[in-house]
Amino acid sequence: MLITVFSCVSSLASAQDKLLFSGFAFSGNYENRKELYPYSSQIELLKSENGQPLLNKVFYEKVKARPNEDARLTTELGRIGQGNQIAVAFALTYEKVEYMELDGHLLLFLGINANVLAFDRATKQLIAAYPLRIRYHDTVNQRLSDEQITSLFKKLYLTNELGINPFDEWLNKFAQIKFKGRYTKYLQVKNIDIEPEALKIAAANNQGPKALKNLIANELESSIASTNNIPIIPWSPGEVVGRVMAMRFCDGNTFNLNLPNPDYEVDFSLRAFRGTEVEGAYSRQKIYRVLGTIKIFQPDIKKYHLNENIYNTQIVTLAKAYDARVENWEQYKKTLNELLYDTSKQFSAVNSGWMKEHASRGGEAIDSFRDTSKLFDQLK
Repeated sequence: MLITVFSCVSSLASAQDKLLFSGFAFSGNYENRKELYPYSSQIELLKSENGQPLLNKVFYEKVKARPNEDARLTTELGRIGQGNQIAVAFALTYEKVEYMELDGHLLLFLGINANVLAFDRATKQLIAAYPLRIRYHDTVNQRLSDEQITSLFKKLYLTNELGINPFDEWLNKFAQIKFKGRYTKYLQVKNIDIEPEALKIAAANNQGPKALKNLIANELESSIASTNNIPIIPWSPGEVVGRVMAMRFCDGNTFNLNLPNPDYEVDFSLRAFRGTEVEGAYSRQKIYRVLGTIKIFQPDIKKYHLNENIYNTQIVTLAKAYDARVENWEQYKKTLNELLYDTSKQFSAVNSGWMKEHASRGGEAIDSFRDTSKLFDQLK
């Protein structure tokens, strides 16, 4: 009898410890979804045969096909204040469509950025966010219509026909995460600045400053979180007022998440894009360089733990015999993304060779990065 009672209590406790599955959500004010997520918002309107949102249905089917991850989740929300109230969701943060001309071919790139978002359902307090990125590319004959782009996004979300699925990637990330009931320290990408020299090149390539800041912030926070295995407070300018972040779920539930104040802030300044070209007998080299500044600031004591100028250089060799060409702006963005990713890696494992080649102070910057990496250990 005692064994039976103990078994029941253990089963109840285990069920209550499960995380609450909250499905698919849009980050940001729902009224702006068509501007922020023009293709994903159309797919959100699709319903399954029983009237359930199709995105949630496919997402849940993916969960059920993964026994280990399914065992950690429950759709039984229960009552507020009873049992575990930590909920997890797929929170969409960014959607993009880009084209690139390369060697006479037109390449199409689709991008989806999202978070494995954990929050306390009772207090609506953000607990953790782990960013993930989905990238798909293909060669096309011409620029696609909105209907054709929407069709590709449907395949991304609802199938595995394109070789990648956002929900699978979310589950892969979720499988690696062990959520705490409460994190003692938080980090946030806080300020993104673009200096006039960089703005001039961006404007010449029809890249607006708002979109470029969004790109940098998303790439930086995703790089920091993935290379250091830490949660991060989402960067959402224009959507966060009074430390709250608007969320809209596929089931129609809308509320604001309370964001914790960051203990450490990451600031990044994009200083310049610079390039040159070197002609050879049989080829030409195009050299792209991106210059930036990375800072780590602790607001409570108003102290910068890191303030370093960094840069990255890419050399592209093009054979004259094949009339090879590349789009300069796409190469600048690639060089920028590499800089953000490789810099983020230094916060978990400082590479002295990288530092000498990519930090303006060279080897003298090593100690600053090592001290900063100790701060990151507090976030895990």
